[in-house]
Amino acid sequence: MGYSPPPAQQYYPYQYPANYWEVVRANKINNTQTGLLLLVIGVLIAWIPFAGFVGGIVGFIGGILVLVGREPFGSDHVRNTTLALIFFVVGIAVTIFGSFYAVAYSVASGLGVSTVSLFGIVFVIGGAIFGLSEVLITYSLQSSHGHTLLWTAYGISIFLGVVNVFLLPFGSGGFWPFYFGIGVLLFTGFLAAIPAALYGTAFYLARERIVRHEIPPPMTQQQPGKPPW
Repeated sequence: MGYSPPPAQQYYPYQYPANYWEVVRANKINNTQTGLLLLVIGVLIAWIPFAGFVGGIVGFIGGILVLVGREPFGSDHVRNTTLALIFFVVGIAVTIFGSFYAVAYSVASGLGVSTVSLFGIVFVIGGAIFGLSEVLITYSLQSSHGHTLLWTAYGISIFLGVVNVFLLPFGSGGFWPFYFGIGVLLFTGFLAAIPAALYGTAFYLARERIVRHEIPPPMTQQQPGKPPW
């Protein structure tokens, strides 16, 4: 009597409960709302002298929550948050490595004024790249008014950085130039509250759109075992 192999076992896709993806979606939306609130707090603190580090940490946590909860808001938001993460990493890397280069250049050449300007240029370039992450992380969540606020804040931030590049050399050439340069730098530092307020307003408006249920779009019918987005 010949051997007959046992019938192959059939595997069926796991059937999630009917409300499973609704719960997942609600959690992701809540993560985004919390993340946007932390972004508002972080950006409003980050410009304040000696408190910027705390604001940066709060904003960083908020950005992570927005990334975690991005899927229900559509493919455009997923793409933009991915680009925001890339610009965030690149901007920090450019600033760090550029600062090391400026230090090495300073040691090699001993040119104080030009080195100060070089540091300023490094921070302008790094800040411009980093600023794109602040624009993109909520860009797809914004109305046209929010887009205007984001780009205005970005432009003002770059303008203030360029102004500081031209003012930094004044702080290294004698008594009166030093105090003049430091005074103007402090003034432009306080002007940084303007883009911070614009960013904070834009982040708040994006959160309000979620609270009012303007976004995200309704959940679509999903295939078995796949998320509805």
